[in-house]
Amino acid sequence: MHLTFVTFNFRSADLAAEECNYLGHHVELARRFPGLRQYYTGHLIKVAGKEPERVRGAILAYDDSAAAASAMRSDVVPALLADTQSHLKDVTSTAVEAETVVPFGSRRAGQQCFVMVAEFDLVQGVGLDAAEKHYLGTHVSIARRLPGLRNYIVGKLIKTPGIEDSRYRMATLVFDSLDAYRAAYRSPVGRELLKDEEATIRNARVFRLDARVEV
Repeated sequence: MHLTFVTFNFRSADLAAEECNYLGHHVELARRFPGLRQYYTGHLIKVAGKEPERVRGAILAYDDSAAAASAMRSDVVPALLADTQSHLKDVTSTAVEAETVVPFGSRRAGQQCFVMVAEFDLVQGVGLDAAEKHYLGTHVSIARRLPGLRNYIVGKLIKTPGIEDSRYRMATLVFDSLDAYRAAYRSPVGRELLKDEEATIRNARVFRLDARVEV
């Protein structure tokens, strides 16, 4: 799977008008990408009491990088780029070669959800191979047991030339709501996962989205 995580601000201070254009026009254009398998959009919300630097985020997933590249050559791209240039600014884009651990089989367009996206490095005290083995064999196995987890995707970030601030891995976890997410991390499995994170993950950058399923 090829996943792209995008964050951005609106150019205009008229947020109501920008929201109307984004949901009514921009999202509808993006939904026309051929080969698009999953698509979430959402408002970025506070993390640890800190306001986000961007107002919105979106997650788009394709079967593989070839499918993603093909979508970017489709006839929807010129209109989407024009709308982006007219209405969006401060755009960031992170690409990930990913795999689905927990599929969201019951999702439907318009469904509300909560998405947590984490970019991070692995603790490599015993080497990267051992860190990868523990992450995939232990950490992911714990996380997939979180109560109420609807969708779980993990993967390695694709390095962008000239950008030094990128992390090594990304994980995307989807729940029905923020309350469901909080309850999951308060559960015994959640506490076990948090304990393992202390020994496994470093340099984490976390995003929270009050989101909606588009595809």
